[in-house]
Amino acid sequence: MSPERLSRRRFLGGLAAGSGLLLAVPLLNACGGGATVPTAAPTTPGQTATSTAALTGTAGGSPTAAPTATAATVTPVATGRPAGQTVKLTNVENDSRPLDNKAYENVYKAFREKHPNIEIEFQILPWEQAEAKERTMAEAGTLPDMGRANFAASLVKLDAMVPLDDLATSDYLARYPKSWIDDLYFEGPDKQRHLYAVAWFAGDKAILINKTFFDEAGLTRPTSWTTDEFVEAAKKLTVPNKRWGVTIDAAGIGDPWQNFWLCVRAFGGGFVKGRASDSKSPEPVTINSPEFIKGATWWRDLYKNGYAVPSAPTDTYKERDANFMSGKAAMMWQGPWSLIDQRETLKKQGWELAALPLPKGPAGNPQSSGLAGLAGIFSTARKRGVIQEAWQWVSFLCSDEGQKIYSGTNGMLPASQALWKDPQFANDPIYSGYLEGFQNGDRDYPIWAVGVQSVFDQKGVPMMQGLLLNQLTPEQMAQQLQDEVIRFLENNGIKVPRG
Repeated sequence: MSPERLSRRRFLGGLAAGSGLLLAVPLLNACGGGATVPTAAPTTPGQTATSTAALTGTAGGSPTAAPTATAATVTPVATGRPAGQTVKLTNVENDSRPLDNKAYENVYKAFREKHPNIEIEFQILPWEQAEAKERTMAEAGTLPDMGRANFAASLVKLDAMVPLDDLATSDYLARYPKSWIDDLYFEGPDKQRHLYAVAWFAGDKAILINKTFFDEAGLTRPTSWTTDEFVEAAKKLTVPNKRWGVTIDAAGIGDPWQNFWLCVRAFGGGFVKGRASDSKSPEPVTINSPEFIKGATWWRDLYKNGYAVPSAPTDTYKERDANFMSGKAAMMWQGPWSLIDQRETLKKQGWELAALPLPKGPAGNPQSSGLAGLAGIFSTARKRGVIQEAWQWVSFLCSDEGQKIYSGTNGMLPASQALWKDPQFANDPIYSGYLEGFQNGDRDYPIWAVGVQSVFDQKGVPMMQGLLLNQLTPEQMAQQLQDEVIRFLENNGIKVPRG
């Protein structure tokens, strides 16, 4: 592996700003691979992991005020080391937005005040490469100690994660909606389900709009709207060869499929008949359905009719966001990621940001809400004998205090229900559509369809590109995708009944 380090300019710049950043240790190389999760940070093939450096207790930025909600109890642990002995840990993350790095710095500063003997190096493995790279590292025994655990389903199979059953109390877990807690448990090597992750931020989707463009087009901001009304708005907002009504992404992982799937579900399509949350054991897969085909056709026609940015087939989440922030598009599907930064960026250009609910199709506007930011402890911590110290960090990051500092810095939404009522989030209209979605969301896929997101990222997204480029019909996509899903599940020992 060829290590990289922070550039001298970046290092000295951090010192000049008073951030107290230490020079990074050698970094991890990244390689290509698939991944899951509601928020994808794009990258280009061959991009390597980067590091935000080993942050000290004097990391730059001031944390937001401590939460008004009472924080859940964190299980006290005994480390078995002499008091005051310094322990150095490594944390991995997959997002690399500037405000995400700042949010970590602020949480880490508060953490160090409580745990001055624990030092953490923060590293980044981009989403596009993270799952494959982490599997390789797990097999080689070189994973970091702890960090982002959205690939837990894949890593648990390799015995590369530490169960948290004896660390997280029932009060700690009770802060999450009851229907979400299943997503924190996975079948371990002993064939029993164990708690392998906790969460510090949540996510669902809304339609972000440039309200200034809406006003100029004579459009009112609806409190509810249909898929037909969405298309009409996209048409009115489109200025030929200058601006498009909507920006969509059909490349990369995570977001492209999640946003497409919302369109399918609005027309009644789904993974199984009925609510995925209610499906507890294998049943027939219903992807190949008239409802899926209608939803896929509706999504495709936004592009076909000229209302979506022409670069959509090759746009990742990164380009989609750039299209919206530059005024190239007036609307986009978006989760509650970095809303503060996006609002300020539009404001500097004289534009106003607003959020609208998802458009309702024949089946309404089902949400895909749930726990987006999962954190866990990897097998390296077990090998090094630092599980307790790793839990101190993970539990603090996911505590109400840690969640409020993190989300208050970068504009995400905390996973704790108590914080949803905090004025910082409850009284800001930019969050309202998201908070409402948390109350009526459904799982994208049943709990028994373990790891299936990788099929949609690796097979479904290229099919989305085929739709836009007229290389595939919605009917062909529905049939081929269902076949791929069933093949994946059965290859992983999940027998799927035929309808």
